Amino acid sequence: MTSRGPPLALASINIERSKHLDRVAAFLRAQSPDVVCLQELVDEDIAVFREGLGYPHVHYLSMGRYPEHGRLRLTGIGILARAAFESTEDIGYGGGGSGTDVVDRTSEETRYQSTRYPLAVVSVRHGADLFTIATTHFPWTDAARTSDFQRQACDALLRLTRGRSLVVCGDFNAPRGKEIFSRLAEAWRDHVPPIYDSSIDPVLHRVPNLRLMVDGLFSTPDYELSAVTLHRGVSDHRAITALVARRT
Repeated sequence: MTSRGPPLALASINIERSKHLDRVAAFLRAQSPDVVCLQELVDEDIAVFREGLGYPHVHYLSMGRYPEHGRLRLTGIGILARAAFESTEDIGYGGGGSGTDVVDRTSEETRYQSTRYPLAVVSVRHGADLFTIATTHFPWTDAARTSDFQRQACDALLRLTRGRSLVVCGDFNAPRGKEIFSRLAEAWRDHVPPIYDSSIDPVLHRVPNLRLMVDGLFSTPDYELSAVTLHRGVSDHRAITALVARRT
């Protein structure tokens, strides 16, 4: 049975650092979600969301210093909320970096070894219910192939969250239908409707019309998700929105 409390409005977006901030801000003003999960969030831009969009509570985890336009910008993942968090967690599950190292983009292996891959977790009360929301940016590989370091990261992620009640969203850099995404969908319920065959924006991504469903929205069985929608025109990845309710 689903809780009688009001559902929590959730959004998840890979915002591609600072490239689409105006689009992202306009989208969040229009949607007004209760909780926002962001990937590729630059620490310098947190004020845009905290002060400009009314999300005063931020749980931010850095993954590395991303070299871009002659600068090294601390980049990571963040969960933003209008209500205060009851708890926050940082669950590191992959990579060889400290979270502040310079990301070495020479190869996919050097990128992995110089980056820290965490799962950000928060608990937030909405109405009478307590929701546990998590987000991550999973290790990347070229051409969406499955690598051994992705397998190791997936092993660790699932081991460290085993038995936990969670809603998990983010950019998983592993297409639906392939090994990593399938393993996640075995552990958690995949809530992105099958009508969507890509979470890549067909215009804003550097590779137009790329057909890959790499962004995910999962949960354990004690959550019910509805109105799951993917939105184009927000960033290089499509934004995901959903209503989240607790099951009792």
